[in-house]
Amino acid sequence: MASLLTVDTPIMDGLAMIRALRNRPAGAGAGAPVLFLTTESDTEIRARAKAAGATGWLTKPFDPEQLIRVVKKVLAK
Repeated sequence: MASLLTVDTPIMDGLAMIRALRNRPAGAGAGAPVLFLTTESDTEIRARAKAAGATGWLTKPFDPEQLIRVVKKVLAK
């Protein structure tokens, strides 16, 4: 299971979501890749996402081919 998240969501933001995913038991997707697709480019938020366990980060707008390359790379690991 892989996840695509954004930082700014109303009920549970992407950082809280990744922390919740990473706190799940190993067999329940705790190690699944998580990519952030967001308009946020703030280095502090990126660092917080990485510390929470983000696998990658793409800032919108992005090239669809770039997304495909990143997803293939992450899923190949």
